Amino acid sequence: MDDSASNLQAALDGALTRRFFSWALETLNHPGRRMVPPEARAALANVYEALDYSQPSRFKPFRGSRMLRRTVHMHVGPTNSGKTHSALRALAAADHGVYASPLRLLAYECFERLNRGLICPANAELDSNPEGWKRVCNLLTGEESRVVDDNAGLLSCTIEMLGFKKRYDVAVVDEIQMLADTDRGGAWTAAVLGLHANELHLCGEEAAVPLVRKMLEGTGDEVIVHKYDRLTPLVPATRSLRDDFKNIEKGDCIVSFSRTRLFDLKERIEKVTGRRCAIIYGRLPPEVRAEQAELFNTPGNGYDVLVGSDAIGMGLNLYVRSHFELHHTFLTSSRRKIKRIVFESIQKFDGANEIRLSLSQLKQIAGR
Repeated sequence: MDDSASNLQAALDGALTRRFFSWALETLNHPGRRMVPPEARAALANVYEALDYSQPSRFKPFRGSRMLRRTVHMHVGPTNSGKTHSALRALAAADHGVYASPLRLLAYECFERLNRGLICPANAELDSNPEGWKRVCNLLTGEESRVVDDNAGLLSCTIEMLGFKKRYDVAVVDEIQMLADTDRGGAWTAAVLGLHANELHLCGEEAAVPLVRKMLEGTGDEVIVHKYDRLTPLVPATRSLRDDFKNIEKGDCIVSFSRTRLFDLKERIEKVTGRRCAIIYGRLPPEVRAEQAELFNTPGNGYDVLVGSDAIGMGLNLYVRSHFELHHTFLTSSRRKIKRIVFESIQKFDGANEIRLSLSQLKQIAGR
């Protein structure tokens, strides 16, 4: 059964189930059937309410957010346009806030940057002392928890670890286009509808704007869209490397979708070119990922090529800051950037089948 047929079957099952419980409740509440215990009718009513997806914004877990008139800022645009950085500046200025990401590596990176004072708060001058930018932030992912301070005002987490009882001044949700993901989209839906925050910042692709507007139509929230352009051009090459590893240059990032293949590529590139390779993939511990990124970013150490998975497409910052300078309203550093992205393949295994990457996915990765 293909995805469209499965989705249709699921929708039909849900509609019929809700219709059955509606009929059952109406029948049990008939004056002639009052012998049914009240607790049984109440339990059935709760099940019916839980199955009613017609107005998800009114789900019980989200009622706290309905008591607010939230300001929802949508930061949308292509990769490497500064949209997430703008949202993180608002977070760094908040007394209480949360950052939610699709990847534990991204959550770790935000956690590290806030604690080290590498994000200039929105209420601070860009040329002020970075020591004053440090914010105490805790980390929570499905695999680890790091508590810097029990009273920390900020939290960086993976999106599935979000809670909906605590009230925040600012909440930042990254990669908002994941709303459409068939497996994980529910976590982004819950974040959009349920986060109890005065300001909700959603970062990602512009294609998500109409969906978010539609979801928030009846909530009373104000939606403000901020559009961004790329800071550097993205130009497709006129031809491939023709499977010749001698054509690999300093600053190249070779992308593949198999951990075994990544190590094979690293070995072959080093053998053919004499250049050393750093390697990054999703399951690397954050500390190791940071070490590999630093190897690639440190000039003159021989690590001139990066071999990585599509984890780089989710906004991982493949550089380290050594000293600060002003540039495009960012605080950047003297750093090595990826000069060219080379796809070893444009197909990946999704857990069941080999699938071809969509144009959106290719642009997401190449935009790094």
